[in-house]
Amino acid sequence: MLFPSNVFILLFLPVALCGYQLLSRFGRVPLLLWLTGSSLFFYGYWNPVYLVLLCSSILINFFFSYRISENKSEISKSYWLAIAITANLLLLTYFKYLFPVLNFLHIHNMIRSGFSDVVLPLGISFFTFTQIAYLIDLRQQISGRRDLLTYSVFVTFFPHLIAGPIIHPRDFIPQLDRLRGLRSYDVALGLSWFVMGLSKKVFIADRIAPLAEILYAHPQSAGFATTWIGVLAYTMQLYFDFSGYSDMALGLARMFSLEFPINFDSPFKAQSIIDFWQHWHMTLSRYLNEYLFSPILLWVNGRRYKAGKKSNRKAAATPEGFLSMVFFPTMTTMFIAGVWHGAGLQFIVFGVLHGFYLSINHAWRLLTPRESRLHKIVPAPVMIVLTFLCVAVGMIFFRSANVHDAFYILGTMSGFHTGPAYAAFPFLAELPYMGRSMHNKFVACLALGLCFFIVWAMPNTQEILGQVKEDSVQVPNLAPGLKWRMSGLWSMGLTVLFCLVFLFLDSSSSFLYFQF
Repeated sequence: MLFPSNVFILLFLPVALCGYQLLSRFGRVPLLLWLTGSSLFFYGYWNPVYLVLLCSSILINFFFSYRISENKSEISKSYWLAIAITANLLLLTYFKYLFPVLNFLHIHNMIRSGFSDVVLPLGISFFTFTQIAYLIDLRQQISGRRDLLTYSVFVTFFPHLIAGPIIHPRDFIPQLDRLRGLRSYDVALGLSWFVMGLSKKVFIADRIAPLAEILYAHPQSAGFATTWIGVLAYTMQLYFDFSGYSDMALGLARMFSLEFPINFDSPFKAQSIIDFWQHWHMTLSRYLNEYLFSPILLWVNGRRYKAGKKSNRKAAATPEGFLSMVFFPTMTTMFIAGVWHGAGLQFIVFGVLHGFYLSINHAWRLLTPRESRLHKIVPAPVMIVLTFLCVAVGMIFFRSANVHDAFYILGTMSGFHTGPAYAAFPFLAELPYMGRSMHNKFVACLALGLCFFIVWAMPNTQEILGQVKEDSVQVPNLAPGLKWRMSGLWSMGLTVLFCLVFLFLDSSSSFLYFQF
């Protein structure tokens, strides 16, 4: 079931909210049962068969949580955690990686008929890694084991089940202890958040999608201008598609007075790749840092300590220290991040490329003093554009069908596959071939231009809604006074916006991150 669909907006969501409110007078357990049941229905609406997979995963991981928490031996706890993580990764490997790898290796005789086209269950990466985080936190005694019903809501709560954000048990589960009925302010805020996210998806991401599809469907047929427009379009499409989904997820959770972590915080205003990853898909970045980068770095520092080597900033500024304490953990983490997104070689290149980006950025910070003149002579807009272009290059591998297509697109962008005829006004030369009708081309290009204005000149959703954390750094924008409030004017404006969005729901595509 899609968020931007008639059945979800007109049937599922109203029933879920009304049922939640009616059951609130009977206590916490009925509310947990209602959230679990409605979330399972939400997931099973797509394909009821995979409900068996989801429920089995929950029950098996709940059993592992019991073994980890009840064992008194630290060795036994670690043993059961290792078994649990292995079991989860094997499940993920079967559905997500096994057959693509066998096909890549051309091992067709090892693939049984009918098994080579295994459909990837929606959200399997997200609910698998959510449960791994729960087990690790349990083993580290960061959070305690909870009953099956509470655990089920933590895993299945429908706003985050399909594509995140990735929630942590220590942040979300305590909120389930304070469940009560609907609150007018939270419902109004959540509904506003949902409508804003929905408008991102329907009005922006889906409108510029054809520009990207034209390029990536036939990269060898695209010229210089078509390629650049397609690359920029996909970069913006992915941002507005996934950030729109995250906004909708946060809004839906808030309607039930539950808070999710912010997932996007103006990442295209970042002035470095490090800054970008701190604001792009923030829950994934946090997950990678806590459960991959930090343990790897801890292991490296432990080995250095045994060898009598230092692990401070000064040591990291040396070639040997940088390779072991910065380059190795960063590249390993981003390699795994690339693999997490898909089994294709292009995803590995995407991860490794960002690993190099981050390593270069860390080297710059380590070797260049903060007071250095080099930091002052590069204007912020130049750093923002440079960071954005680096991200856009990475997105080429993220979207391309294979590495060959990605490198061909890079070659076209560099001018290697186009003749001098495109040198003067290539956009005008190629525009007639960029779509089925001039109207569609104009709308798509107008939407693409609007994207740059929104991400670089306007406040983001949480800034408008007043949901910015106290320690967040707000970037200047052209509309600092645009603040949401419970008022008739805002209600009327969002109602009109929702009605306009609703007219385009039939043409809305599925979310891009559903395939991950």
